[in-house]
Amino acid sequence: MTHIEAIRAHEVVVGGRIGVVDSPALGRFADAWDEQPIVLLEFCMSDGILALGEVGRGPGIKDIHAELTSLVGLELRGLDLGVLPQQFRTGYQWGLLTAHPPALYNSPSPVTYAFEMALYDWVGKSVNCSMADLLGGPVRQRVPVDAWCGRQTPDDLRRIVEQARERGFHGIKMKSKLGDPTIEQVRAIKQAGGDSFGITIDPMWQWLSPHDALHMLAELEPLANNLRIEDPFPWEQPEMWQRVRQVTTIPLVLHTRTMAVLKHGLHHKYADNFNCSGYVAEFSALAHAVEVAGYCCWHGSSLELGVGQAAVLQAAAATRACTMPSDLQSATIREHTLVTWDWPYNDGSLPLPEGPGLGVELDGDALKHYRRATAEYK
Repeated sequence: MTHIEAIRAHEVVVGGRIGVVDSPALGRFADAWDEQPIVLLEFCMSDGILALGEVGRGPGIKDIHAELTSLVGLELRGLDLGVLPQQFRTGYQWGLLTAHPPALYNSPSPVTYAFEMALYDWVGKSVNCSMADLLGGPVRQRVPVDAWCGRQTPDDLRRIVEQARERGFHGIKMKSKLGDPTIEQVRAIKQAGGDSFGITIDPMWQWLSPHDALHMLAELEPLANNLRIEDPFPWEQPEMWQRVRQVTTIPLVLHTRTMAVLKHGLHHKYADNFNCSGYVAEFSALAHAVEVAGYCCWHGSSLELGVGQAAVLQAAAATRACTMPSDLQSATIREHTLVTWDWPYNDGSLPLPEGPGLGVELDGDALKHYRRATAEYK
C-alpha cells in the first residue's frame, strides 16, 4: 500500500510586482497579502512519486506542525479525493467518505487544501492523467482569464489596462472602497481599453453606506456596458443588494465561499452570477449547484503561487458553469510563482499544463531565493 514516507515543507514569501498591486496614493486595500507566508509541501510517497500541495497564505510551518506530523505514514489507497472542510462533512456528508486523516477531519485545517491538491497530483502522476481528467475531464482546453489590479488611481489604471490589452486580455478586475474615485477609474479603463473591455469592481463588502453607494451606482449607469460589481455589500444583508436593483441595471456578482452563502444568494435572488472558490471538492459542489440553478460563475483566486493556481486552473477547466473569466494572474502580479511552467497567456485565456496531475513542478532556484524556513517530517 502506498503511504506518505516524508513531507518537505517550504515557507516562502513572494511579493507583488511594483506598480500592479495598489497605487501608493490610495494605500493598501486591506491586509498586505503579498507579505504573508505561504507553505509549499512536497509529499514523498512510498511508490516514488513526489506530489505537491500549497497551503493558503497566512499560516507558517510552525502553525501546521501537528497536521504535517500526523500525515507521515498515512496510507493513501482508499482515501476519497473529495477532502472537504469541516462544515461540508456534516449532515448529509455530501455523499463522501468521512474516514479521513484525523488532523484533517476533526477541524478545517489549513493543510486540507494542500493535501487535497497532493492527492490529485499523486493520482494523476500514478495513472498519467491530469487533475482535470480526474474531475471528469476538461470541458474546455483554455480557461478564460481577466487581468487584475488592486486599488489604482485613474492614471495608473490607464497604464495597467494598456499593458493588459497588449498581453491580449479583454477585461480587468479591480479592488474598490467607498471614497475611491470610482467613476474616474471606470472612465480611465474605458479610455485605455475601449467600451468593450470588461470591468469587474470588487469592493469586498466595503460599500457599506447605502446612500453613497446608490448615488455612485446611479452615476455608473451610463458607463455600465461590460461592467459588473462583485460583493458590494455583505452577503447577510440582502435588503441592501435588493435596494441596488431599484437604481441600476449593472450586474451583481456574489462571492460564494460556502454552500450556505450560495443558498442564501439563490433564495433571495439578489445576484446575477457567482464567484465560486474554496477547496477543490468545495468549489466543484458550488459550481455544480450554480449550473443546476441556471447561472454561471468564475473560479475565484487569492493570487496563490503556482502550485495552488495550477489546481484552480485544472478545476475551472473541468467545470461546465465556469464560463466567466477568472482572475488567475499570479504570474503577472507576483514576482514569481515558484514553478517552472511559463504561464502562456494568450487572447485572454490560459491552457492547461501538459504534464500529469497538477501539471507543474517547483522551480528549485526560485524556491531557494524566496524561502524563509524549511522543515522535513519523516
